[in-house]
Amino acid sequence: MPRSSAPSEGAVVGVACPHCGHRLTLRNAKPGRFRPKCPGCARAFLLTVPTNAGDGCAVAEIADPATAAEANGQTIAHRPATPVQTPAPKSQIDPAPPQVRPQEPRFAPPRASVPGYRVEKELGRGGMGTVYLARQLSLDRPVALKLMAKRYAADPKFVARFTREAFAAARLSHPNIVQIHDIGEADGARFFSMEYVPGRSLSDLIAERGKLDPETAVGYVLQAARGLRHAHDRGMVHRDVKPDNLLLDGQGLVKVADLGLVKVHGDDTPAASTGPASSRPDLTGFRMALGTPAYMSPEQCRDATAVDHRADIYSLGCTLYVLLTGRPPFDGTTAVEVMSKHAYEPLVPPERIVARVPAELSSVILRMMAKDAAERFPDMGEVVRTLEDWLGVRSAAGGFVPREEQITRLEGFAHAFVTAPAAVLRGRVVAGGVVGTVALAGLLLFFGKLVWAFALVAALAQFGLASFVLNGLSARGPVFTRVRQFAAGLGWADRGIAAAGAGLFVLLLAMSGAFWHTAAAGVVGLGLALAVRRWLDRRAEAQRADPLRGTERLVRQLRAQGLDEDEVRLFVARFAGRYWEEFFEALFGYESKLLTRAVLLRGGSAGRREKFAAWREPLLALIDRVERVRREARDRRLLEAVERERLQAEGVGRAEAERQAAVAAAAIVREAERVRRVAPAAAAPAADFDFAPTSPNLFTRVVGCCVGPAVRALGAAVLLAGCGLWAHQNGLLPGMEAGRRAVAAVEAQDLGTLHEVASEAGKVVAAPLVVDGVPAGLTAWADSWNVGLAGLLLLGSLCFRGNLMGLLVLAGAGLVVAGHHLGIQTVEPLRESHVGLMLGSVVAFVGFRTGTR
Repeated sequence: MPRSSAPSEGAVVGVACPHCGHRLTLRNAKPGRFRPKCPGCARAFLLTVPTNAGDGCAVAEIADPATAAEANGQTIAHRPATPVQTPAPKSQIDPAPPQVRPQEPRFAPPRASVPGYRVEKELGRGGMGTVYLARQLSLDRPVALKLMAKRYAADPKFVARFTREAFAAARLSHPNIVQIHDIGEADGARFFSMEYVPGRSLSDLIAERGKLDPETAVGYVLQAARGLRHAHDRGMVHRDVKPDNLLLDGQGLVKVADLGLVKVHGDDTPAASTGPASSRPDLTGFRMALGTPAYMSPEQCRDATAVDHRADIYSLGCTLYVLLTGRPPFDGTTAVEVMSKHAYEPLVPPERIVARVPAELSSVILRMMAKDAAERFPDMGEVVRTLEDWLGVRSAAGGFVPREEQITRLEGFAHAFVTAPAAVLRGRVVAGGVVGTVALAGLLLFFGKLVWAFALVAALAQFGLASFVLNGLSARGPVFTRVRQFAAGLGWADRGIAAAGAGLFVLLLAMSGAFWHTAAAGVVGLGLALAVRRWLDRRAEAQRADPLRGTERLVRQLRAQGLDEDEVRLFVARFAGRYWEEFFEALFGYESKLLTRAVLLRGGSAGRREKFAAWREPLLALIDRVERVRREARDRRLLEAVERERLQAEGVGRAEAERQAAVAAAAIVREAERVRRVAPAAAAPAADFDFAPTSPNLFTRVVGCCVGPAVRALGAAVLLAGCGLWAHQNGLLPGMEAGRRAVAAVEAQDLGTLHEVASEAGKVVAAPLVVDGVPAGLTAWADSWNVGLAGLLLLGSLCFRGNLMGLLVLAGAGLVVAGHHLGIQTVEPLRESHVGLMLGSVVAFVGFRTGTR
């Protein structure tokens, strides 16, 4: 557009709000300084219209420099507006690489504290809210925390629809999609936390470089296409694909972000159609309801309710166009103008703008951006295959065949990792120490030194616990993070039970006379763990750092060539050797290792492979099941709350709203879990929820309270405490009278006394438990070791759930405790207590089989 020396009467000025990025257009603007108010965030800013500028030129800045931290990650003063493209909220990544990063603004704390998270700094602001870098305390990991803007959080209908769609997006799990971790409410503010991607967006990359070479651009877009294909296969459409929402991490992995506008098939209303933005014809309103005009498909410009997955194909084609040419496919000063060009103006092929763009690649973009959706690629899978063929990442057989040089490099890195001298020495020292300690403890036990044998075992246990904590704090391994998450999710009742159990253990140590021996052994074990950590673990980590960095560079090169992430990881697993698992886990994580192992070992063609720390897997699987139950309950409560508020806003009575909300929330959770598990081709539309009533009735709730985990945990604590007190009263614990008599008999070579002690122990003639001040009838049930075994059965039942299971386990524990008082007739060598133990155990194990983990 030609510029004049001064703005004439009727000049049009387009500018972005420096607070929220909202785009507004001023007509009849005259030279000077003004203080307009942004219609998006209702905050004033300073606008300067130069005397020598033409249409579309103005400078917007924050009126009060002290509030500069509220801008989009940097002060925007003296930055000319760009009327070509609608500004969008910055993503949750750093705005620029370290060498060009602007001065950090002053941190503006959020208006609401979010339990379980510690907010560290603001990352950006957009139309829907503010994104913060926060730390999730339970897992000690960085996350991007997005708080919904107050004006949207106050609309129950918008909140309900947004929560549903965010919940659906949270079911997606793919290397090329930013994972949504949690959705919730805190102090009246709606929020969701998502994976934090350290790096930058492709928009930042374009701002730095201007344009990319064709191979690099196609490699990035291909990764995004794979993530979008995963979402499309599960019935979801993104609707806001653009460079700002494609994040590039430090390892060359592209992730699709900002699924706030994701559309679920069957949902015919845009995300903001019931929200405040729907009534405003300004640019923010258009973005909230439809997407970003510079990247919107023609059908999305006309009617957002009619879009399907082909709209994302068009937007991805626009993104590839920008990456290749450095400019958007269509320009304009207003959103309406840009959208009109998308709908009706022919596209200039990118090869005419940048000569190095190949004609065949330009043809692919033209097909992706066809005006008629029927003329585009039929699905994102076809886009992926076309881009892969252009990059040549497939062999004639259809799969990836690595070069010999790549295999040699990987094998060298894996060998250097596995054979790091400090790591090998640590393994030998720890294994030798464990074997030697166990052997010495057994020898002491053989000679009757029970307390000293127990102290050695305690030192070994304390060494293992201390090493687990120290290495977990440093490397944050999967077991440490899961245990930490599990502990953070415990309620006050569960924590009270754990504290009572710890107190009971200390009491038993004191009664057995082994407390001080155990405490001293614990100090020794802690000292050994600190020494191993300092002199071996840190050296091993330092020696393994170079092979890991080399492998990361190799992986980054493969990703840049367009190789699928699953094939990248399978390549590493296949050629990392027999002891590949620890090396692979250090690169990609524990969960990815399990998935890759299932593929690698399929058919037995991978040869002999060793598992790394396989003892962790049952424990982690159990914790994951518990966390899944917790998450489902938390999600159900959140969905019930937002659905209830929506229904009440529509005029439904409170009681009826609660009933409908409970049914709807249960159906949404159930359907989302089903879609997550089924294969993509079999995935049903995620919005076709079955609203059949599933809430438990009053009888089921009462039974659940009577046989639930709290009751069983309390019963286990009572039984174990009673067994310990009974054993102490009768001198049956290690270090008590019977043990001292046996040791004295061995030392004096008094075989008669030794035989007498053994006979008394075999006859189990110990008296029932008696507690001063308590009626004998209330403690007489503690009269054998069966009481402790029943307590262990109840402890084991805490790993399962289900009313029938709880009822059978409680009945089985009762038989174990009191079965020998039922008049059961036995023959030698069986006794009544043995029969009661067997019958009760059978009933309890039947209960375990009926329960769910």
